[in-house]
Amino acid sequence: MLIAILSGDVDFGLDLDTRDIRWELVLGVAVLVVVGAVIAVLRIRKLKDRVVPALAQGMETLLEVVKDPSRALGLLGSNLATRLVWAATLWLMLDALGVPITYALALVAVVSTNVLQGVIPVPGGVGVSEAVMTGFLVAFGVEETAAFAATVLYRIVTFYLPAVEGFFAMRWLERNGHL
Repeated sequence: MLIAILSGDVDFGLDLDTRDIRWELVLGVAVLVVVGAVIAVLRIRKLKDRVVPALAQGMETLLEVVKDPSRALGLLGSNLATRLVWAATLWLMLDALGVPITYALALVAVVSTNVLQGVIPVPGGVGVSEAVMTGFLVAFGVEETAAFAATVLYRIVTFYLPAVEGFFAMRWLERNGHL
């Protein structure tokens, strides 16, 4: 997202005048939300039993990654490379359909879709990803049918086909005693 925004190709059309924002109110609300969440987790036993172990495991994993900078850079670098390749895939599919958009807009659509698909709890983001990405592409000026076609093609190539290939790879690994 940062690459896309810094390239100047992406304009969200936001005209924010920060003079009108009461920062002390924003900070106060944020503090209240955090304190309320902490109190809820500590007071509600069922919530505490689910949240505290997950947070502890997350902190343990984070500390393990931070202790080894090469591992942290590897994780960040591979994640960045994956997003860049996926954006290139969407960008090329749109170009093949005769809908030229900038690479930065394709990158924003892919990253935003990944973020929102993670928020909505549907396995694999099936349906959610398609709707979100189509919505972003339409918002970026792509005609609705072309946006939907590119999104479906993108999902087939990046999600459905690798699952089929993975199924056969897994069977081969199991059959040859590697798993």
